[in-house]
Amino acid sequence: MSSSPQRLHPAILVIKVLTSFRRWFGITSVPWLFVLFRDGISSSRVLLLLAVVAISIVASGVWAVLSWRATVYFVRGNAFHFRQGVIGKNERTVPLDHIQSVDTVQGPVQRLFGIVEVRVETAGGGGTEADVSLAAVARPAAQQLQQALAPRRPSVAAIDAVEPDAPAPLLVRRLSTGRLLLAGATSGQIGVALPIIFTISQLFDDVLTPDFVLAYAQDWLPGSFAGIVVIAAGVLLLAWLVAVGGTVLAYAGFSLSRDGDSLRITRGLLERREVTIPINRIQAIQVVENVLRQPLGLVLVKMESAGYGADAGVSTTLFPLLRRTEVEDFLQATAPEFAVWPVLQRLPQRARRRYVLRSAFPFLFIALPASALLAWQDRPVLAPLPLIMAALAAAYGVLRFRGVGWALSTGRLVISHRTLSHVIVIAPQRRLQSRSLLQSPFQRRARLATLIVRVGRGSAFEITDLDATVAGEVLYRLGPAGVQATP
Repeated sequence: MSSSPQRLHPAILVIKVLTSFRRWFGITSVPWLFVLFRDGISSSRVLLLLAVVAISIVASGVWAVLSWRATVYFVRGNAFHFRQGVIGKNERTVPLDHIQSVDTVQGPVQRLFGIVEVRVETAGGGGTEADVSLAAVARPAAQQLQQALAPRRPSVAAIDAVEPDAPAPLLVRRLSTGRLLLAGATSGQIGVALPIIFTISQLFDDVLTPDFVLAYAQDWLPGSFAGIVVIAAGVLLLAWLVAVGGTVLAYAGFSLSRDGDSLRITRGLLERREVTIPINRIQAIQVVENVLRQPLGLVLVKMESAGYGADAGVSTTLFPLLRRTEVEDFLQATAPEFAVWPVLQRLPQRARRRYVLRSAFPFLFIALPASALLAWQDRPVLAPLPLIMAALAAAYGVLRFRGVGWALSTGRLVISHRTLSHVIVIAPQRRLQSRSLLQSPFQRRARLATLIVRVGRGSAFEITDLDATVAGEVLYRLGPAGVQATP
């Protein structure tokens, strides 16, 4: 890559025209349709609308050409420069050592022209958008730019001398079609899909009225209860299919490659994303088993990276679906520092009562008066139901207690915890930013304490109700950054 100013690929003209037209059409389509249909459609109104559309496209094209000529980027003097602006000139200079990541995204239009969008993120980025976005860059130029802005920070002379035949990234693992569909089927995202379905259903309220639905339900279903069950099952099935479709769109073509000291992730069906993450910025690995995947022995592997992207700490999918038995070998091939799977130590038995009470107490607080009220209203069949819910909450507390474990092995802290999902966190000791020990009055009576560790600036993990003596020893072994507090 030369240090002289470079322009974006000419395909940016098409992208800008389409973007401007889509924005204009989204704002003005409703008023224009109202005008057309209010007094009837006439040829003069249609011609006027077409003329306005044509003028808008031409004006957008002229502006796109001027913007393209005014936009340049280059690397010079250990800094990345980005200059744009037709009327008011705006130049941004980003020191190379402030750049956290250089990722590429390929939407449908970019894929049509064989180009990519390059997104440059810095350590001080605080918004949802990239700090610098180059919407149309030829793939060879994008690769050279990624090498120029890589964490090794080569000099300009080294940038000019980049070998065009550099070795390709080593493919570590690719997500097969079968596992992609299995990942979608077991993603557990039905709760996310349900609000989408209910929102879309509001658009059809004028057609699918309650009377209309009930009329057909009475014709086709044997009874009201059966109708409710079938409709609920249909909604859940539709939500499940939406969740599967969302997973397929997000993770189709998922591949993980090792490129020197960085990991390169490529994924996406409609919008192709390519993310490069320096291995030395990975702070922790999370191995997640949701409820659907636990019986099948399947896991999702995520990574916590410090200062990556627009946030202080970001959780990113490292691989969407693996067998539990494959995790250690997978980590050995991708990030060997995290490849550890020790035998976990468990909480003392006296901590179990606290987990049960924390889970069951809110239900007991409601269940006892609710059960008494149902019995007083002469509903003996329903009276035990609140108590059954409290018993299930207590069983959930036991399950959470059994899911907690920890180990400190070869300088790596491993924490296991459970909500509905079972999560194992692996964090090298040198990656921990802070350690703290908390002990409430109730914990002090039971000789228990809570150990909290923080990785980077974004994520914190804790071991609740650890033996107080053991917690102090672990805090000491983790290093001098530990801070003890007793609220």
